[in-house]
Amino acid sequence: MDVNEFQNYVHMPNEIYSDFTRAFAELKEETDNGTRSSHIAYAFGYTFLAHYMWRYARFYTWNNAKGSVPINEAIIKQMLGFPAKSEAYTWLTKNKTGFLEQIGYINKVTDKPIAYYHDEDRIDLFFSMESECGSPDKVNHKGWKVAMPVKGMWRNPEDKGKYTLETGTFHIIDNTHMIDMDTFIYCITNPELGVEGFYLYSFLKFMTDKFNNAFDCSNMRMARMTGLSVDEIKNQINNLERYNMITNDHKPYCLDKPKDKKCKANTYGILEHDQFAKNLMQMNVIPKQVKISKERYKREVGWANEREIDGNIIDTDTGEIIRSVPNFTVDDIEDMDMEDLPFEFQ
Repeated sequence: MDVNEFQNYVHMPNEIYSDFTRAFAELKEETDNGTRSSHIAYAFGYTFLAHYMWRYARFYTWNNAKGSVPINEAIIKQMLGFPAKSEAYTWLTKNKTGFLEQIGYINKVTDKPIAYYHDEDRIDLFFSMESECGSPDKVNHKGWKVAMPVKGMWRNPEDKGKYTLETGTFHIIDNTHMIDMDTFIYCITNPELGVEGFYLYSFLKFMTDKFNNAFDCSNMRMARMTGLSVDEIKNQINNLERYNMITNDHKPYCLDKPKDKKCKANTYGILEHDQFAKNLMQMNVIPKQVKISKERYKREVGWANEREIDGNIIDTDTGEIIRSVPNFTVDDIEDMDMEDLPFEFQ
């Protein structure tokens, strides 16, 4: 699929990670389904493609032997890095009974946009639908259905009957984060990254947008927030950093940490596509974690569960005052005290 600067970005809903994590957790609890990290990552990649294809009316690709061919489920599987005949993830995307349709993220439909356009002010987005245009190119490809991204059209299910204008991410970009197709292609064409790397990068893009490109998070917390396993988090954080897709401050390890203290999580930042490693020479070497004493950790890093509030150091877990911060300046010294100093004070 060719990508250009005008057809690259889509806005994904911020709630997609919590929605997916909760839905997959409930599925596992109810059915004892053997879901893996790749399932939730595949679901995210599929949903991203659904948003991209609908937003830019990109439902056909060029085949040198056959000409223009529809992007069907087999091709989408290949675009996500899996064999065309693989059935391991079909349960996620089936028509009507598929997981993504059940949780309200896609609808399988036969009608689809063949073009898009804006109003004169380039504010409102409109689609020219295949059924409305009477296009001579319209061909029935054996009941071919495409995935309509529900949240791209209507952000909430009740909005469709409540508002006359669409409220989805194609039309209102509040509480969204922008993901580009170039990053998707970069990840999918790299076996070390794949859908898992793309999913985690997108999650970090969402979180760093909220925290000024400095997101503090432990591996365990990140696993809970994404639905990926802790091992997958560790693996993909390592891969994303090696390929210069993210930054990581690699906080030191405290050798003799007191039981009542908590160490700070690493801080992550996002890099853009034009900064990604293009060859082996541009790849990063991951540094080994430095190990330091509790005294040095307290002095150089500080404990995660200690915070200064109104001149006091507070334990954020218990609310207790640990100590007061001295509030002392040179202005507090009287002139008579200055005369008694054994050196000249300037």
